[in-house]
Amino acid sequence: MGRLLQVRVTAWTFSEDDVEKAYPSLWKLVWQDPKVIQKKGVLELTGAIFDAVRVGLIDGDKVEALKDGAEKAEEMRLEIEKLLGEWKPGEADKIIYQLEDLLDKLEDIADKF
Repeated sequence: MGRLLQVRVTAWTFSEDDVEKAYPSLWKLVWQDPKVIQKKGVLELTGAIFDAVRVGLIDGDKVEALKDGAEKAEEMRLEIEKLLGEWKPGEADKIIYQLEDLLDKLEDIADKF
């Protein structure tokens, strides 16, 4: 890296609207007032699901249904951030696909609430 110019490896959601369309039940469950949240991408949704389950921001039966998946998703999110920080985007990309698959399963669960 240069004295003034730095190279960074990051991941971000291209379209937050697509996140809402892909995971509408999860979106409504954790962001009941989405105007309060400024950034609403895949990684932010993952963290919000985990937080909602961990601190009981949602009903107990919903917590039980989502708990295992939410914890696994959070582990994946943290691993993605770690790998990107280590300049390993290829490895992070593999986990991103797994995370999206897991979010699909969590969406199916949340859709039944």
